[in-house]
Order: sequence, then structure tokens, then C-alpha cells
Amino acid sequence: MAKSRSVEMFSLTVPLGAIKRLSDEQRFAYYLLGHIFNELICLQKLVGFSMPKHDDSRPARLRPELGQAMFLFRLASGKIWEASESIRKTKQLAGTLRKDVLPHMPDGSARLKALNKAISGAAWLSPLRNGMGFHFPTFERWSTHIVPDESWVDDIVFFGDKSGNTYYDAADTVAQAWMFEQYKAVDLKSAVDPLIGQMIELLGMMNSFLEDALATLIAKVVLQGSVKPHAAGKVLAPEFNSVAIPFWTAMPLKSK
Repeated sequence: MAKSRSVEMFSLTVPLGAIKRLSDEQRFAYYLLGHIFNELICLQKLVGFSMPKHDDSRPARLRPELGQAMFLFRLASGKIWEASESIRKTKQLAGTLRKDVLPHMPDGSARLKALNKAISGAAWLSPLRNGMGFHFPTFERWSTHIVPDESWVDDIVFFGDKSGNTYYDAADTVAQAWMFEQYKAVDLKSAVDPLIGQMIELLGMMNSFLEDALATLIAKVVLQGSVKPHAAGKVLAPEFNSVAIPFWTAMPLKSK
């Protein structure tokens, strides 16, 4: 059972009049930045929640949970790449950041430069996005990973007594082999921790930049300094580090 505590919520009203005063380009940037942040913060949480938080090392328990986590990892990696592409290459967004946000954001230009450099230095992001994150692999991409050699063992399928609790372990083994190959590691074991660590660092950098950029845009441009948040009540929320996403779930019985 996840531990919970009361969390304070706040709200900020952005009047329609303030939205109408924006140019079409500013309005687009405002909504696109919010959309990108919403998706990435959800993925940041889901990646954290999906990592196993127990001592059960049985393959039937652990392997499906790790595969589930790696799927979310690939999705988050692809979205980081897409966010970077939007910030760099979408004319209306890049222009609004340059003219209306970065001049008012403490160290804004330096932070964006550091973020771009970090993402450019993660050479595995683009192939992971294109090869598996947003597309299913082609034969050519997997061809070197589907020919058995002396290291191969029997395939295993894990399943329960109800549809939905099924996991094809060998398929995920092939997927992860290709995925970690993009990191140019000598072997899979040496790639797992640094690759996941780098993705988490990039996700944190991107979300931090987006959150501060949006706060600056709203305060300086949209509301022109008239920022008045209001208390919105409290919610009982689980402690972040105690939340875990299971793979195995007790499926509902079919109604007669």
C-alpha cells in the first residue's frame, strides 16, 4: 500500500482578454509549450513509477515489469527528441522563445544552449525514436538480432489464466538488444544504467526548462505581471517513491 499525504493545490486564471491580446504566434507557443510539458511530465512520472520497487527476482514477476518500464523509456526518449525539434525548428515557437521569453528568464539563453548541447550529445535519441519509439522495427533493423547463436536460450511466454496477463519475453529481449545497441555499449549490462540515467537527466532538464519558460511567458507576456494564484484545496496523494505500476493484475470476471 502506497503511503499518502495531503498535497496543497493552486490555480491560476488566465483571462480570455489576455489570451486575445497575444499574437497568433505567441498563442501557439503558449499552448504548444503547455502541451509538450503536460506529456513529458506524465512520462517522467510513469517512467519512475514503472521501475520495480520490490525484492521479488522471479523472472515471471520481474521480466514483464522491466519490459513495461523499457517501453515507457522508449516513448519518453522519442518525446524528448520531438520536444527538442519543436523548440529548435518550429518558427513560431522558436521566435517567441527568443523574443519574449529568454530575455526575461534568468540564464534562459544559457539554459537552452546547455539543453540543446545535452540532447545533441545523446546520439542514441534520434535512432531510438525512429527505430522503435514511434515506429515498429523493420526487418533490416532487427536482422542481426534474430539469428540464434551460442548465447541463445529457450524462449519463454509468461501468462495468467485470464487474457491480458500475457508477456512474450523473447520478443522483448530482441527489442532491448537493439535498443541498447544504439548506446554503442560493449554489452547490454554495461549500457542499461548509463542509458536510463542519461534519459532521466535529459527529461529532467527539458521539463525544468519548459516549466520555467512557461512561467516566464505567462507572467511577463500573457498576464503582464498580474499573477495571482489561488488556493484550490488539498488532495490526498501517494508518496512519489512509493507508487509502482504493476504488470500482473487480477482481471475482472466476465459477466454471464
